[in-house]
Parts: sequence; C-alpha cells; structure tokens
Amino acid sequence: MIPVLIHINYFEQGQSLDRACKITKELGADGIEFRRKPGGFPGSDLDYLDEVSRAVDRHPLEWISFGAPGVDLMGEDAARHEREIEAAEKFFRKAAGRFPLRIVNTFTGDLRNPDPAQSVYDYARHGSALATDAQWEAAIAGFRRLGALAGDLGFRFAFETHGLYLHDSVEATLRLVRGIASTHVGVLWDHANLMLFPKAPAFSEVIQSAGDHLFYVHLKNLLVPPPQFVAVSSLSGGILNIRDQLGHLRKAGYDGPLCLEAPRAGDREEFLREDLDYLRRLLRASSDV
Repeated sequence: MIPVLIHINYFEQGQSLDRACKITKELGADGIEFRRKPGGFPGSDLDYLDEVSRAVDRHPLEWISFGAPGVDLMGEDAARHEREIEAAEKFFRKAAGRFPLRIVNTFTGDLRNPDPAQSVYDYARHGSALATDAQWEAAIAGFRRLGALAGDLGFRFAFETHGLYLHDSVEATLRLVRGIASTHVGVLWDHANLMLFPKAPAFSEVIQSAGDHLFYVHLKNLLVPPPQFVAVSSLSGGILNIRDQLGHLRKAGYDGPLCLEAPRAGDREEFLREDLDYLRRLLRASSDV
C-alpha cells in the first residue's frame, strides 16, 4: 500500500504538534511532513526537532519527514555553505536517531531575480534561469556530501520541484540530481508548483523523464485565473486531474510516499478529512484496475 503523509500546513493555524500527530494518527494516515524549522519558531532547528519528538512519542507514526528550509548553497560565501551543510548534518543525524526517517524534502536555497519589480510568479525569470556555474557546482558538491550521509543513515533526500529555486523544472531538477549521482538523492515532484511556468509539462512526461529518480510526490490542486493569480482548492476541485496523475504513477510502478499539501484558508482540519477521503477513494479504485 502506498504510504500517505500529511503536510504540516494543514495544522498551522495555531494547533500544537501534539494535536497534529494525534489527528493524523486518528485519521489513519501514515505520517507527517514537518518543516525543518517553521517560520517564527523562537528556538533552533534542533529545539524544534525536540518538540516534534515529544509529540511523536505520544502519538507514534510510521513515517516522519521534514521539509523547508533546506540547505542554502546559493550565496557566494563558501564558509556559509560549510555552516549550512554542517547544520543539516547535525539535524539529520539527530532526526535519524529518533524517527523512522525514510525521505526528506529538501531545497538548495532561494534563487530570486534581484529586480524588485519582477513578479515572484513569473517563475521563468527566477531560479535555474539565473543560476551561475558556481551555484550549480556548490549545490552538487554540497548534496554529494549530504547524499553520503543519507546513505549512512538509511534515508533519501528529494528536491521539491518549486519555483524560485535551482530545482524549479523537470530539466533543472534532473540536471541537479544526475550531477550529484547518488542513489540517496532524487526528485520530489509537485505538479501544482509548476503550473505558472509558461509551459507546464504533462504529468506523463514527468514520470517518463524522472524514472527511478522519482522518490516522493506532493499532491495538491489549484486554480489559475488569468493573468497570474493562484488560489489553492480542494484536492478534487482544481484544474489538475489527480485521478489521472495516480493512474500514471501506478503504470510506472511508483510505490513511494504521497503527501497531501496546500490546504485552503478556512477550517483546514476539515479540508484534510475531505482531501484524505478523496485520495483514499482514488487509491482504492486504482488498486482494483
């Protein structure tokens, strides 16, 4: 059975981590993708890890993952790169000692157009379009080292396809992963993130291109009214055909985790129940094919 994780953003309306774990367990999901450190958290990422650990001890979950922030390797300061890598090593060593850590959603640091007038939604003018050779080299070298750590500790990193980052498209993410050349570093595909690119790829093309590098999938939906406004929607109610995406994943033999993400504003706990019920119905239907 394909593992189903819940993104912590369903529980970022003032809920405690204890409540997030309790509800996730009650709903029968397999785990949570936490942030590595949420914005506004007063302590360090290791302090946050302690809070996560206490909540998971009370409500054990089979899958524990972590996401943003990743490892910022996009600046020019080599000493800062080293501090970022060392901090990540310390965090994931500690996390792997506490949880059944299998997959980690990661990033290489913001890469935005310096022109303040440039819209952040014009993804083609940010991210890999701006990357220098030095930035590619820093990201590859840094994650070769982190990939070796992941191999030692028994988990895998997956770069989320996301605008404003080096890994913002199929081509750029695969260039990064192939340059790192580690069996413990691959792709987290989030199709909704790329719908504002001038030409979003078809999901079937993504599956074919990523092949064995596809480690993890985020599922969410959105509406994109013109010109460039994005509104998240229910998993079933947006422009993406989630049923079709799951069909392509099944045909490709994908058996990695799926993570529900990006709730609407409003009662996110209720939206979680709706989205999880819809996904389970689709998974049951696909298993009968």
